Amino acid sequence: MRVLICVWPAAAHLYPGVPLAWALRAAGHEVRVASHPSLAGAVNGAGLTAVPLGDERTLPEPLGAGRAVSPDVAADLEQITKTLDLSGHERYLWSYHRDYMLPALRDFQPPTARADEPQPALDALVGICRSWRPDLVLWDPTMPAAGVAAQVSGAAHARFVWGPDLFGWAHEQYARGTEQAGGALTAQEPLTASVTPMAARYGLAVTDELLLGQWTVNPVLEAMRLPTRARTVSVRWVPYTGSSTLPEWLYGPSAGPRVAITLGSSVRAWSQESGLLVNRVLEMVDGLDVEAVATLDATQLAVADRIPDNVRVIDYVPLSELLPTCSAVIHHGGHGTFGAALAARIPQFVVMDPRYPMEAPLTSRFLVSSGAGTGVRADRHSGAELRAGLARLIGEPSFADAASGLYTDLLSAPGPSETVPVLERLTHHHRARV
Repeated sequence: MRVLICVWPAAAHLYPGVPLAWALRAAGHEVRVASHPSLAGAVNGAGLTAVPLGDERTLPEPLGAGRAVSPDVAADLEQITKTLDLSGHERYLWSYHRDYMLPALRDFQPPTARADEPQPALDALVGICRSWRPDLVLWDPTMPAAGVAAQVSGAAHARFVWGPDLFGWAHEQYARGTEQAGGALTAQEPLTASVTPMAARYGLAVTDELLLGQWTVNPVLEAMRLPTRARTVSVRWVPYTGSSTLPEWLYGPSAGPRVAITLGSSVRAWSQESGLLVNRVLEMVDGLDVEAVATLDATQLAVADRIPDNVRVIDYVPLSELLPTCSAVIHHGGHGTFGAALAARIPQFVVMDPRYPMEAPLTSRFLVSSGAGTGVRADRHSGAELRAGLARLIGEPSFADAASGLYTDLLSAPGPSETVPVLERLTHHHRARV
């Protein structure tokens, strides 16, 4: 069968789905990846075929959380926030969804779009689906235009989530809030607001299936998932973190326990503002009897006050190769890094920047509850305090034992090759003939 994968243009969105794409190709299926042209290099670098959605002139620059909203949209979001009456942890989930996930969605599906005017990303996807005729479209939760294009062309379609399913969770919270508020909640649910003009452009009804896919492929550890009623196909998280030529020192003896320091691809996007985070993670290892490997780029190093003597700096090395040689990892809380550490069976120390928390509080909360790690805010602890916490993380066997237990849980999900027959059956069942 033909499978089109559509992702928001960021490595953190692409990489979690690469092992499944490989498994589909190994089973004899054709696979293409559609996204903003800026992602084509990463797609091709993963050995996959990139299909750009137009060019740099026709598509907006992906800004994610940096994109402003209109006063009307801001007012709607504020009304929804006040009406939902969420608990403390749920309030954070909603704010993360509102401040990070929805802006990414609006990059290519603005809620102010008109059905009678061109919608570049959507129209490009519809054109691709009508010409190539995929049997299955797997789409990023922030790219629901792919679900619209799939239905227009008769393809089966499903979401592939790369972290906790905030869209599914928020959609159900909105439905609950609407029921409790009676007619008081007049603001339209944000996902529905973005999809409605796309659906109208191609004469489709807005249904839960259009908004959330016919099913959801979910590689997130089951214990870490958000509660939703979405039909789910589980697949094991297999870390793919890019490729490079490995340095000779990686598999040689290390001077003490090795600790990885990584702040993820997302932090690199705002490196000039990340001095607090960069310096805290470097202070953590300063003076400890460890060999630290810090994957920091030039802009991150530019905001560092000093590099401790026991820190080896390298711009990039795949985490899937680095982490298995380590006793622990210090990171920013991103789900991709969390998944790579999970597969490496090592404890994790999350250091959060309060200005850009994203999924870090979710990751930290789970690590603490599972006993496999910890998490702190960079602005609330000194380097010495963090250093003592790291020494405990490395020295107390309970953390490594808990990390090994999570690895066992990870292995309980079917691998990508085992998931392919499930996708084949579901595609056969859901695909339409148009």
